[in-house]
Amino acid sequence: MSIYRTSITVSFFVFIFILQAAVINQIPFFIGGFSLFLAVTFSWIASTERAETFATAFIAGILLDLSPSLDAPVGLWTFTLLFLSYLISLYRESLGDLDGRPMTAALYLVATTSSALLIYLLTAALLGVDVPPALTAGIDTAGNAIWTLLLSPLYFPLINRLKLRLFAIGKIRSGG
Repeated sequence: MSIYRTSITVSFFVFIFILQAAVINQIPFFIGGFSLFLAVTFSWIASTERAETFATAFIAGILLDLSPSLDAPVGLWTFTLLFLSYLISLYRESLGDLDGRPMTAALYLVATTSSALLIYLLTAALLGVDVPPALTAGIDTAGNAIWTLLLSPLYFPLINRLKLRLFAIGKIRSGG
């Protein structure tokens, strides 16, 4: 990943992280909540090459680990996102092109964001971190899945187009 692509990725994810903390977390969702940051992370990962997948997961994981609202060990979100990006990179060919298949894209985002939350909770529980009761965690995960499913047709194509345009500008500037 070039310096230009890395700086764009870091800047973009810092912006989304701040947007999540300042705006999205303040909205009282009907069931559970909605993690725009996780949804955007997996939208971004869906259209990257293998090496960029891991770099993106690492950047996003570090940002989540540095969140002041979490009482979990540093590195737990990074581990979770790297593990899921490894699985995604293994099965990327079976996903195909998600731009032309919006239902598959929505189900992919629901599966990955829900898996990330559940893996995080299970790993945190194994490490002795206080986790919410299973019913509360299940309701929050289900609520996140519902909101991800409902909102994915809005942000998934937008993220892919934005990413293509941002990186196309870098190719024009570098002459490649």
